[in-house]
Amino acid sequence: MTRGMSYKLIFIILLITLSVLLILPTVGSKKMKIDISSSATAQEIEAIESRFKDKEYEVTKDGNSFTVTGSNLTDAIMNEIAIMKGVKDVHFLKHWVENTFLAKKINLGLDLQGGMDLVLQANFEGIKQKLGRELTEKDRNEITQQALELIRNRIDKFGVSEPSIRPRGNEAIEIQLPGVKNPEGVKKSLGETGMLEYRLVDEKSSNNAKKWVVENFKEKSFPEEWGKQRELLDKISKDINLPKTSELLFYYSRDKSTGKIFPEYPIALEKQILLEGTDIQEARVDRDEYGQIIVAFKTTANGAVKFADATSDKNHGKKLAIVLDNKVRNAPNIRETIASGSGNISGGFSWDEALTLTRIIKEGALPVDLKIIEERTVGPSLGQDSIESGVKAIVIGLIGVMAFMLIYYKVAGIIANVGLILNIIFMLALLSLLGFTLTLPGIAGFILTVGMAVDANVIIYERIKEEIKKGKSVRMSIVSGFDKAFWTIFDANLTTLIAAFILSQFGTGPIKGFAVTLFIGILSSMFVALYVTRFIYEIISLKKKIKKLYI
Repeated sequence: MTRGMSYKLIFIILLITLSVLLILPTVGSKKMKIDISSSATAQEIEAIESRFKDKEYEVTKDGNSFTVTGSNLTDAIMNEIAIMKGVKDVHFLKHWVENTFLAKKINLGLDLQGGMDLVLQANFEGIKQKLGRELTEKDRNEITQQALELIRNRIDKFGVSEPSIRPRGNEAIEIQLPGVKNPEGVKKSLGETGMLEYRLVDEKSSNNAKKWVVENFKEKSFPEEWGKQRELLDKISKDINLPKTSELLFYYSRDKSTGKIFPEYPIALEKQILLEGTDIQEARVDRDEYGQIIVAFKTTANGAVKFADATSDKNHGKKLAIVLDNKVRNAPNIRETIASGSGNISGGFSWDEALTLTRIIKEGALPVDLKIIEERTVGPSLGQDSIESGVKAIVIGLIGVMAFMLIYYKVAGIIANVGLILNIIFMLALLSLLGFTLTLPGIAGFILTVGMAVDANVIIYERIKEEIKKGKSVRMSIVSGFDKAFWTIFDANLTTLIAAFILSQFGTGPIKGFAVTLFIGILSSMFVALYVTRFIYEIISLKKKIKKLYI
């Protein structure tokens, strides 16, 4: 074996090893930890335990917590447990591979784990009547982005883990909530307009709250479910002797990598509302005389009076918090009295940050009324049936393809089947690495790829047969067969890749899931056929005694 081939062998072995490790969080058993509240009754604890009485789950108890182990644990099950009485907290324990190799488990779509899928759209007719003019395409897009910010701001109220919120085109928003148990409550809450307030920050109490967190709060992050937040804030308020004129809320920041907002720290606000959202007439992103990005705003006539009082000398140096749905989203300093009815907010914003703040302010000036245009609810049992049917279809398809290759191509069929198994491993590894969400159409794309994966082997084998018939040696037939088959395989798969790419870019929901699975499957099958399979035949051709290929 030459040095180059040795390097290839090492590379392939390392790649297979890494791929197997990456899929362990997906195909292996998962662990979920359930922390029980100290006030939980015996009946509540029994109800939690009975949820996992099936043999497929293993439950171990450690003090006031349960650890549930099983391969069928999903976000929907976690969300179901989170709202049960007596549960303090519930979360998945990370697989050691996730910490070591930054691997992610393949998530399941709503059609596979159950939950709620909603498509919402702003009431453009109502907004048109409020503005007294026709809406432009830019207006519609901006209103949709404003609604998107509003939904992201309140989605944690439902105690849902891994919610999906994304725009559908320029005029609609799709929301996927796995494991939701109260769809009517969700629809009612999402359809309401946001509550925007402007209140002064109680600096002394805010500092006391931050000090309490440093000394007493040992968790990595604050809870995102409103009920658990309220419980924590009430405890902090009691321990720091918060004045009755103030209230503790959370200041929210945005994760730049995911776009998700999260509670960063507790902040104390005075209960008195100085301005309401309707007191601001308009807001826009602008630049000051120094070229810095700012948020410029204009108040109503009544709002100008309120704003002049809020920014008067008595409040200079204080912070005015902008609160949307009980979440503090910004708290600029009051530097001067603004009596003209217009002003600006500065703070070293990026353009995107300023846009977000503008949309929050606009939610008060022009509340977005949302209507549901599409709704779908899937039960967890139906999703489990879909998973089992999908896995069964993949296994049957795999056995059928492998049997055909073995019967028709004999020993060469064994090599093709090895490549087929490797192709599935590489596909799962890539999907795990990307944190892909698998849907029912995604399983269809997986099954289709299994059938298409051996196409390249068929082309290569037929080319090798042609070269052998011409009287060439086994080694030269293999080399020539792979070389001549390369462009045929490349061209044939390129057109499918282009189609899959277009579907992934312009398709939504299930269509995108199918396209991504197909795209990754094509790339994986090409690599296996043209690199791994070729390497195996190069090893075989090194044997000088071989005179015939069983192909």
